[in-house]
Amino acid sequence: MSRASMSVLTRDEIALVHESSMRVLSEVGVKIESPSVLGLLKKAGAKIDAKKQTAFLDEKLVSQALKTAPKKVKICSRRGVDYEIPTKGVQLVSPDGQPPAMFDIDSRKKRPSRLEDMKKWAILCDALPEVDFFWPPVVATDVPAKMTGKSSFYEFLMAVAYTDKHIQHGAISAEEAQFQIDVMAAIAGSPADLKKRPLFSDVCTPISPLRYDKGEAEALVVLSRAGVPMVHLSMGIAGSVSPVTVSGTLAVINAENLCGLTLTQIASPGAPSIYSSFSGVTDLKSGVFLCGSPEGTLMDTAAIEMAKYYHLPTCCGGPSNSSRTLSAEAGYQSAISSMASMLAGSDLMVGMGGLDRAGMMSFEKLVMDCEVWRWLERIRSGVTANAATIGLDAIRRQGPGGVFLSDPHTLKYMRTCLLVPQITGYHAPGEPDHARDDLLEYAKKRTKEILATHKPPLLSKPVGEKVAKIASRYGVLLENGKQIFEHA
Repeated sequence: MSRASMSVLTRDEIALVHESSMRVLSEVGVKIESPSVLGLLKKAGAKIDAKKQTAFLDEKLVSQALKTAPKKVKICSRRGVDYEIPTKGVQLVSPDGQPPAMFDIDSRKKRPSRLEDMKKWAILCDALPEVDFFWPPVVATDVPAKMTGKSSFYEFLMAVAYTDKHIQHGAISAEEAQFQIDVMAAIAGSPADLKKRPLFSDVCTPISPLRYDKGEAEALVVLSRAGVPMVHLSMGIAGSVSPVTVSGTLAVINAENLCGLTLTQIASPGAPSIYSSFSGVTDLKSGVFLCGSPEGTLMDTAAIEMAKYYHLPTCCGGPSNSSRTLSAEAGYQSAISSMASMLAGSDLMVGMGGLDRAGMMSFEKLVMDCEVWRWLERIRSGVTANAATIGLDAIRRQGPGGVFLSDPHTLKYMRTCLLVPQITGYHAPGEPDHARDDLLEYAKKRTKEILATHKPPLLSKPVGEKVAKIASRYGVLLENGKQIFEHA
């Protein structure tokens, strides 16, 4: 059986992108706004312009990082479902993260997202089997005023408390990185246990083009030393923060990933690293970032090929779109972008539930994206052609004009060879209501059912109490001083 696949670069083009990226790193350099991280790079042999806060990385430094970076990375969870990527047949998907807005299906309007939304997202994703790992999808805009700049502490804690799937998040300071490590080490048993089985991974996103702010750079160092898998998420935007051409933006994406990888390996040789891109284009009429565009899909697909060239695990955009409503635009853009990343072979994909250029989240979109994911998994699985599946005996039995509905061959293979859609493809008999969207109505119903009935696996009492003490120490509490989560 041959599995479906996709590629967009030739070997010569891959080599040229690598060469161009190395020239970017050695001649243009990367701005890193942290004296301590610049010091690490200087000690490792990088040329540093301290006045401009710029590091220049040569081929030798990057090549050494590629040698020490592990070729496989563990993605573990407290529910005990662990993966190692890349592994044949393993492709994992998560919701998008992390806009400050929700699409309210009842009012059909955009509204600020809240901490309660974060809890519901965790419960919903915990229940849906298609969601493999959990990137906290929304910003809690209603945290206490004194913690406004630390809302992501709340989002991380809410995710940990209400799903036992692998968590992927981000940290914008060394303090936040240490908070995440402390919480997850308490759950894993110890820092050493967490290093053996990383229950979470962290996204480090440079500010394109070629810049790391102080907080993210220092968080990267702390997390790498703790053995937390680092996702080096480049967000090239063609025409504004990267060249307008797909190949020019790809050179920037690749340079940023190689820089992130090098930082991780200098901080802790052998630390797990994941090559990543969630890129797109600029709408040159308005200046806004567009998700789900053909060029963005090509960028992410090409980035996956570059990661394979370096033998690194990958994380790229999945169901991306720029639609501001649950419309056909959201559907076709999400399906095309997801299919490309899946067929190109990305190990991790993000984007489920996202709308409006990754600026808004929708519970119902998540449910619909799960249906798309089932279809794509079936396409990826390809065709099994052998004597048994071809079924010449069945064809002989039925002969010209025969019917295969009750044939033993149909009964034997129907459950394994045919996808049974859960929310599309089958409709009630009779004339439909053309003004009614059956798919959307099902998604609304399914969302409400899950939130009303699913009981998430809460932290045990001993572990929950440990996590509560850590939360109190960092001030991650409600306005009244109470904990934001419950435990067993």
